[in-house]
Amino acid sequence: MDAQVEFELLRRETASWWYIARRKLLRDAVAQAVKDKREARVLDFGCAAELELAEASQVRTINAHPLLPVLAFHQIRGHRSLLCTGPEELGLASNSMDAILAGDMLQSVADDLCALRELRRVLKDGATLCLTVPAYPMLWGEKDEARGHRRRYTATELRRKLNNAGFEVARVSYVVAWGFIPAVIERIGKNIFSKSIGHYQNSGHRSRWADSGMVLLLDIERLLIRYINLPFGTRVICWARKPALVAERVTVPAWERQWASHPLPQGMS
Repeated sequence: MDAQVEFELLRRETASWWYIARRKLLRDAVAQAVKDKREARVLDFGCAAELELAEASQVRTINAHPLLPVLAFHQIRGHRSLLCTGPEELGLASNSMDAILAGDMLQSVADDLCALRELRRVLKDGATLCLTVPAYPMLWGEKDEARGHRRRYTATELRRKLNNAGFEVARVSYVVAWGFIPAVIERIGKNIFSKSIGHYQNSGHRSRWADSGMVLLLDIERLLIRYINLPFGTRVICWARKPALVAERVTVPAWERQWASHPLPQGMS
């Protein structure tokens, strides 16, 4: 694809309602994760949160992505500390990050369980992972194929995979609940009247006021999920943590300590 065309597609994507809403969700998550820390290191895998543009001075961010054109685009937008790396083998030290954000990246990975284990390796003990993924395999369509997705998730499946990767799941909620019924109707219609990937890539774009209305609805949902988990939606958001390693304290009975300090003779010379 021509670089200019690819940059234009990225520009449109970063101006879309979901990108704006997701950025707010991830910023809220990292603010909660590092609020009691004087300094923190955050991995923004996918460059979705734009923390540097938010002027979070106490947060040192590493912006990582497996595609060089995407990193070049974000460099133009003012990002620093850019890292080109794949999710299944991150070029970062173990136990080095206070929080990791992964905005809509896991669904494009060949081995998502391996990627989750690698994210866990990079996190410090007790640190937080926040990620978003597309919801419901039944909503799979040409948009997923055009964007290189490999799967969609249910909240239960995502929770199970995070547990298998060694995370403790704090919360899992659906988002974009208002868009779930329209998405199901759209999916049924497209199953009847097929639509090609090329047609999707060249399709028209929503007006600015429509995007603003969608962002407003997502702002309402963002406030709601601070208190409740939404039961359905077109995306899943999850907060998980890497369990802290706690040294087990063993209580030794007094009689055992006595025998240990004065062992019995092993024989007579």
